[in-house]
Amino acid sequence: MTDHATAPAPRPGASLVVVLSFEGRDDTLRCVGSLVDGSAAHTVLVVDNGSHDGTVEAVAARFPHVRIHPTGGNLGFAGGMDAGIAWGLAHGFEVVTVLNNDTVVDPGCLDRLVATVLEGPGAEALADGAAYAVSPRVTYLDNPSRAWFDGGLLDPADGLPRHTSPAESAALAARAAPPGGAYPVDLLAGCCITATAGTWRLVGDFDERYFLNFEDSDWSLRAREAGVTLLVEPRATVRHRVSGSFVGQHSYLGTYYYTRNLLLFASSWRGRGPRAGVMLWRRVLRPLPSQLRQDGLSESSRRATVVAAGVLAHLTRRYGRAPGALERRAARWSSAAR
Repeated sequence: MTDHATAPAPRPGASLVVVLSFEGRDDTLRCVGSLVDGSAAHTVLVVDNGSHDGTVEAVAARFPHVRIHPTGGNLGFAGGMDAGIAWGLAHGFEVVTVLNNDTVVDPGCLDRLVATVLEGPGAEALADGAAYAVSPRVTYLDNPSRAWFDGGLLDPADGLPRHTSPAESAALAARAAPPGGAYPVDLLAGCCITATAGTWRLVGDFDERYFLNFEDSDWSLRAREAGVTLLVEPRATVRHRVSGSFVGQHSYLGTYYYTRNLLLFASSWRGRGPRAGVMLWRRVLRPLPSQLRQDGLSESSRRATVVAAGVLAHLTRRYGRAPGALERRAARWSSAAR
């Protein structure tokens, strides 16, 4: 499939939305449909990570004006989004939003996010040199009244990135100026991040060593170090089909990436909150006995094997995509479990 991403130079202030897809045709069509119907002023670029389910063909047929950029292979969240961001910067877009394909975007959401990064969160004029990156309020697709993300932080107990609790989110929202507007947070969710081209260039790409998991938290901390203010805009809403990427064989691979990347994140930000040993014990190893009681010896042994592979990968500095042998084993395990 050829790259359908060729486009004329955008107008000043133009906004690009990068939708990343991998084997998610129905999710992608629904997401793009919500953008085309409710956010017509924003250009949509679908970055496809080597899908074999007809995603590219289906998008091209249903949305002929949407740009499509096939990467030719599975680059993970980090690599796929980096490819889309690079395309947007090369084509002169002033604002770039990265967006999961398993989302539905409410009308007006992108207008609000773009206005926030271009004009600032308050009524005052944007100060010289000020830079913002913003995530919307993200709710569950099947329960829009329930928040999935409205703020992120490093857990005080072990430094693990996590979403804020309702009470923590309310405390953060109380700091908003004007009341009810965007408020500052420690971490953003890669499910949806909007920033200007200048901010993307300042902070840099998502770290492709992560492939997926923790890359958004790493980017958030680098952004804060660079002087970027991170915000959540509660007046903008995206609905998310949570865990759409971690089913079947991907549930095993998700455990691998979580384990390996937890250790990579902790080692990268050592001394600034994350503690590798405590995180590994509390979040990965301590739950194994209860999983044994719940899932039985065979399934628990598989999970333990994947955890061990993740630890070994970090110790040997093998990052990026999971080894092919592990991917094939995960596929066999998933087939056997059906």
